[in-house]
Amino acid sequence: MTGLDPLPPEALHRACWYSRRTPEIPPDVGFHTIEDGYLLFCAHPMWFPVVGRQFDVRNCSNCEYFKPVGRASSAVNRY
Repeated sequence: MTGLDPLPPEALHRACWYSRRTPEIPPDVGFHTIEDGYLLFCAHPMWFPVVGRQFDVRNCSNCEYFKPVGRASSAVNRY
């Protein structure tokens, strides 16, 4: 990656206020993102009621609802 490349979706997910993770892994992992043994999903009120935990972080790349976590260290401490 160079300085001009966008952040990978996993990094955007970690930096977003709406990002969540759970140890509950669904049996159909095809449309989900699993990282470090956790299912990653978006808890935004416009997305979660529709897709629930069936979420792929590749959707974070062009997300119009992205809301950064208050401090950079908060993204790490939330997990």
